[in-house]
Amino acid sequence: MTAPPGPARPPREPETLYPRRAVLARAAASGAGALALAAAPRSSRAAEPWPERAVRLVCAGAPGSSPDVAARLYAERLSARWNRPVPVESRPGADGTLAVQHALGQRDGHTLLFTFIAALTVAPLLHDRLPFDPVGDLAPISAAAGDFAVVAAAPGLPVSGLADLVELARRRPGALNWASGSGDIYMAFHNLVRRRGLDMNYVSYRTPAPALGDLAEGRLDAAVMPLATALPQVAAGRMRVLAVANPARSPAAPDVPTAAEAGFPELTFEGVLGFFGPGAMPADLRERIAADVRAVAAEPDFRARLQSLGMAARADTPAGFAAVVDTNRAHWAEVARAHGAKPER
Repeated sequence: MTAPPGPARPPREPETLYPRRAVLARAAASGAGALALAAAPRSSRAAEPWPERAVRLVCAGAPGSSPDVAARLYAERLSARWNRPVPVESRPGADGTLAVQHALGQRDGHTLLFTFIAALTVAPLLHDRLPFDPVGDLAPISAAAGDFAVVAAAPGLPVSGLADLVELARRRPGALNWASGSGDIYMAFHNLVRRRGLDMNYVSYRTPAPALGDLAEGRLDAAVMPLATALPQVAAGRMRVLAVANPARSPAAPDVPTAAEAGFPELTFEGVLGFFGPGAMPADLRERIAADVRAVAAEPDFRARLQSLGMAARADTPAGFAAVVDTNRAHWAEVARAHGAKPER
């Protein structure tokens, strides 16, 4: 006869997300272990085994977009360095907030977020409420790429540069329309329109494809988009690029002037893509991942590949990247205070 079962054991607390914290928790259970760990010099401690399994990369871009392409290129190189698979999971939508929320919900210690930083700096200005704290819930790890943005015009529009477009809009108030994705790319051109006192109509699209078709057919006059999106359209004669919004010209389109060179510095911005972890990620792990990202970004063939796609490899330390995010956040907050933020429907 078997003994009756004893009382049910309470559910086990979930393991901490990161190996070092698990070691500390177990050492704290015995005073001697805790003292020994505290007394050991930092340089003598063995590096924690991360990653222990596949590292998932949650990407805020749609398949084929600049963030998605850059994420997959980095994933391939990081997988080789880590000797672990690095699958990319695209979660586009809601100005990047869907990807952020999904990445934060994994809580497995092996999920990273790859996103345009506007998801953390501009999205709070566009949405009344977010399902996460854009400051406290995420830890910047490293920048990954600078994404060039351009102002493009319909092929039949009688303009050859950004100054021509602005002058045409002045001569024909209310007659010209424009489109863009949301986020910083919207805020930048909105800033130009307001500062120059232009009367242009903003047209909202759920996805880029219809906007590209309307621009090619002349139903849309102008659009702001990533250079990576524009390059094949320009090659096919379906649009004309007027200016680059970045501080410097793009090596992929060296003949296209910057907005500042054209006389419109208020349009200058840089779409930065980068890696983030959860806010509780240990600082030493962030530094280790950032070092690997910097190593990949320094590879000549990798840099050339990104450049051919209209982007520029860019990497940083966690502290340096955090400063970039903070500066970006302050800039767009100032623009929003001056001209508003939400797209006019």
